[in-house]
Amino acid sequence: MRHRIQDKKFNRDANERKAFLVGLLRNLTEQGEITTTRARAKVIKRLADKLVTQAKDSSPASRRVLHRTFGKRDVVNTLVDRVAPALSDRNSGYTRIVALGSRRGDSTDMVRLSFVNKVESKGSLKSGRTFVEPVKVKEPVKTVKKKPAVKTAPKAVKSKKAK
Repeated sequence: MRHRIQDKKFNRDANERKAFLVGLLRNLTEQGEITTTRARAKVIKRLADKLVTQAKDSSPASRRVLHRTFGKRDVVNTLVDRVAPALSDRNSGYTRIVALGSRRGDSTDMVRLSFVNKVESKGSLKSGRTFVEPVKVKEPVKTVKKKPAVKTAPKAVKSKKAK
């Protein structure tokens, strides 16, 4: 029996599972919402709520703790400077799970995990561009049509005997 076992293994070893969960947390932080399975969302919800509570402190010590989890400064800055202020009026329950239905391939319950309050601009603070801003589309490059090659008659070969 699995008494007092809280963690799901997701059929991965410890290092792979940690990297998997950190990747999902990073996507949640940068995008504001992710679509995943119910089991994954429940684990991510627990971890995300703890990290947002840590980020609300915004002291250098709390940034170091968050950096230990993510290992990337841009994600920590995004969490502390954008996500935590948007959720400052709450003490807990920073995320919500909304059911989406079953996945077609294997009938797994799919859900959308998102922050309760929408962050005004999404994306990483590292890049100057955010996901909300429209991306400028480059003008199509005008191609110069080449003139069709003119076929010429083959040159007559002079034989040495003709002299």
